Amino acid sequence: MAARITTPTALLIAALASFGVVLGCAIGCGELLRLAERSHGSTAFDSSVTSWVIAHRAHGLTTLARVLSTLGSQVVLAPVMAVTAVALLVRRRFVLAGLVVAAWGGAIALYNITKHVVDRPRPPAAIWLTKVAKTSSFPSGHATQSLACFLALALVGAVWVSTARWQLRLVALAVAAGVGWSRVYLGVHWATDVLAGWLIAAAWLTVLARLVRAATSADARAAHGRALGAA
Repeated sequence: MAARITTPTALLIAALASFGVVLGCAIGCGELLRLAERSHGSTAFDSSVTSWVIAHRAHGLTTLARVLSTLGSQVVLAPVMAVTAVALLVRRRFVLAGLVVAAWGGAIALYNITKHVVDRPRPPAAIWLTKVAKTSSFPSGHATQSLACFLALALVGAVWVSTARWQLRLVALAVAAGVGWSRVYLGVHWATDVLAGWLIAAAWLTVLARLVRAATSADARAAHGRALGAA
């Protein structure tokens, strides 16, 4: 299917349609989660994970959690993704620039809309170790945007360092996993918020990767056609 999506208009339509599907699934999962929630917004699984994490807090882990949480915030991701997109545009790598922008912007839109619809309570403020906005807990924005952005950067990096493709992906996954853990450790998200954020990001990046592959194949075929015509 992806191979038949070749024009910019078709790619845009496919991206928007896929965005709608991922968004619908995210909201649906959030609504289904309500069936297992207690009055304060957690499930039995969430409560057990949070209780265990709080019981094992330590000064060094708290410092690490705050660093990882910052890495997954817009304070870091916004300039990194913006600079990367601009650099790719300057080098005329328009497809990869589109991937970066779509991964970043799409992740933000997905979790913000889902938060607005689902409106799940955060854990009690008494256990927070950092300040957060008074927004819905589901899904974790940090988990969603960090995995989406770090994987997108790994895919871009693999274009220039193809021999390190899997190493880059593993680093992206490890850092994103750390960001997700930090949000539970700091007490501002339930574990299922983080898991949902990862699933949303993974689904969105899978869609974008397929569209990028289709666009790249179309560009290669067009270039081959021009070369044959010139010959």
